[in-house]
Parts: sequence; structure tokens; C-alpha cells
Amino acid sequence: MITHEDEVKSVELTGEGIEGVKKQIAVGPRDGWQDGYMRIFTLAEGGNTSMHSHTWWHVNYILEGEGLLYIDGVAHPVRKGSVDYIEAGKLHQFVNTGHGDFRFICIVPPEGDHY
Repeated sequence: MITHEDEVKSVELTGEGIEGVKKQIAVGPRDGWQDGYMRIFTLAEGGNTSMHSHTWWHVNYILEGEGLLYIDGVAHPVRKGSVDYIEAGKLHQFVNTGHGDFRFICIVPPEGDHY
């Protein structure tokens, strides 16, 4: 399977504490990868995910922009090229602190998403 991110459906996320966030599922079980999901998140300037936790881990790679990644109340500056691993159960949030979009790849196990 080969595609381009411009061809992947983008969904605007809504909910308490979410501001200016879009998600794309680039690869997952529907595409033949049964072990997880690779998603692309875009946070608009001033945008943020909610402060949340869940029962699965995830790995992130920052594609563009700069921001803060809060993990259990500690702010970690992240920027293009930053890589992080968030353990299951950790309270976390991404915040775009830069100018323009803040974009990152997020990989989760099968229970971490759905189409």
C-alpha cells in the first residue's frame, strides 16, 4: 500500500479540552497492518489535545512546528524531529506553542483507534 497524506481522510476532533485538532489514519488494519495504527495529527496555531490518559502506549514523531508535551504534569518542549514514547496510563496533552501548524505522527496498538 502506498498513498500520500493528501489522500488520507482528515477528521476534525471535538470534545472537552480539544481545540483545533485534525486526525488522519494513515495506516491501520484496513490497510493490512494488524498490529496498530499510524495516525497524523495536526494542531492549528494555538490548538491542543485534551489532557487525557488511556490503557495503551503510543509513540510520536514531530513532523512540523513546536509545542509542549505534558506528561503527568511535566511540560516537555518538542519540535520538528522530536521523538517520544508515552506509557499506558500516563496523563498527557499536546499543545501548539509555535506559529503555524504543529504536526506529528502517532503510532498506537490496535486498541488505540478505529476507522
